[in-house]
Amino acid sequence: MTSFLLQLLILTFLFVSGTLCVEQQLVSVPKNQLDLISDVPDIPEPLRVRCLSKSNDIDVGNHTLKKGQEFNWTFGASASGSALYSCHFYLQSKDKSFNVYDGSVRQYCGLSTTDNACICYWCAKPDGFYISGDKSEWKKLHSWSDS
Repeated sequence: MTSFLLQLLILTFLFVSGTLCVEQQLVSVPKNQLDLISDVPDIPEPLRVRCLSKSNDIDVGNHTLKKGQEFNWTFGASASGSALYSCHFYLQSKDKSFNVYDGSVRQYCGLSTTDNACICYWCAKPDGFYISGDKSEWKKLHSWSDS
């Protein structure tokens, strides 16, 4: 009887372990990408930016972008299926912070042709911040001075 229970326990363990491996292989979290572009003059200093995830406390870090430079990162959706990133931009005496990725921003983003991921391009210009899903059509969403 004990041998039978031991065999049953081993078979149950093997079945559950195999099922978990299969489930892990089937689950694929889509990657999203944010791309920040500087189109502001570097004089007297270039654009500085710091980005954070509000949904799971990921600090993307501080970055300095000279005119024409880009910075990007990829991320997956959170357990709830959403993500929220905000950035704080600094340019000389001006500064501006806003969400660069959330439910309202996704509508302006595009799909990557290589892996079907959501990709958002943000461009900082002297008059404000523009978003695009493909770098061809841009929509101004924020000014340096708006609240």
